[in-house]
Amino acid sequence: MIDLYNYILENIFQFLGVICSIIYVILSIRQNILCWPALIIASVFNMYAYFLINLPLQSIMQLFFIATGLYGWYKWNNTNQTTRLKVASWRIKTHISWVAAGLIITCLITILFTRINNIPMLQSDYPFLDSLMFIFNIIPMYLTGRKILESWIYFIIIDIISGLFYLSTGEFFFCFLFFCYIGFATKGYITWKKEII
Repeated sequence: MIDLYNYILENIFQFLGVICSIIYVILSIRQNILCWPALIIASVFNMYAYFLINLPLQSIMQLFFIATGLYGWYKWNNTNQTTRLKVASWRIKTHISWVAAGLIITCLITILFTRINNIPMLQSDYPFLDSLMFIFNIIPMYLTGRKILESWIYFIIIDIISGLFYLSTGEFFFCFLFFCYIGFATKGYITWKKEII
């Protein structure tokens, strides 16, 4: 028990970020507008936690999540009952375009980060995975803000990759979070799908 307590203290930003991230996901599945402030708070904690473990793109991504939180909060708040944002589904062709663009951008960012890896603030121990997790977390966050059903499928796939990555690097709070996300994303998909059937 003392070891767990010490581990929490040594990784307090990661721990608090994980707790707030779980709150965000639970509230977003329920389509509760308070999910967006929870995301903003989680992102602040996670930004520093990722900085401490040399994953600069994950830190930078938290800025995007803060912006997404503000956008989602605004978007969900500024719709009345008759014009409420509804869950929608995109055609497979649209998703193929998004995935292809995401993979190309991932490769370009990886090349860039490999070349500028001598800048201390931007050093990444895992430039490809850092880039992949960066891009394929941004895409579904954007889709969630627009209430696109398939955002949950993107999340499931990147959560599996992220969970395995954090397991292999010994970042156990983040590992726990991303494996929890798999279940949450599955639940989110099932819940949102009921709205468009």
